[in-house]
Amino acid sequence: MLIMDVSNSTKAPEEIYNHLTFIEKKLQALNTDKHKVYVNYRMGDELFILSDKENYTALLSLYVKILWPASDFPLKCSFHSVDIPFPEGNPEHWNHPSIKNVRESLQAIKKSNIQDFASPDMSKGIEIALMYATDIFRGLTKIQQETMQYYLAGVSQKEIAKETERSEPTISKHLRLSRVKQLVEIIDYLKSTYQLTSDELVDQLRNITQSGGQS
Repeated sequence: MLIMDVSNSTKAPEEIYNHLTFIEKKLQALNTDKHKVYVNYRMGDELFILSDKENYTALLSLYVKILWPASDFPLKCSFHSVDIPFPEGNPEHWNHPSIKNVRESLQAIKKSNIQDFASPDMSKGIEIALMYATDIFRGLTKIQQETMQYYLAGVSQKEIAKETERSEPTISKHLRLSRVKQLVEIIDYLKSTYQLTSDELVDQLRNITQSGGQS
């Protein structure tokens, strides 16, 4: 499961809420016959997500952050996996004790200036890696985020330059400044640590970045 909450949401502009709706629709497309993914934007500033793939929501939280456009209103993420069947019926009626644990972890980092990610059972290695990811996301300019999204979707620098109407040297500079290669290392570390071996699911996540985070 994954719960994502917008910090300082009472001061957020209307575009933030439009973007939450946009992300909800993007993530709903991940639900297939092979893999169940439930996504619901609720309570004004929260995304609630369930997946039947163990530890998949840890990776999912990173890709949602890649799409998130508002560093002034960080999207806080708390994820957790439990060894139980995916809930039958309406997931909104599911009241497993682990949901409370996830919310408590989220509450603990809501005012943190250095960490946007939490988990009830997060190892120190994962915590440090995601602290670094937090620093990367919070320092992105709009063009750096845009080039990062294309790069993570597998688009070449030449094609990124064409799509964004910029020169290749400019794109190369923004990719370096975005620290996207370091972020790729973090993603690979999560995949390795959590044994996320499903290429299909990883490809799905890459695909949601293809059109970028613009609604």
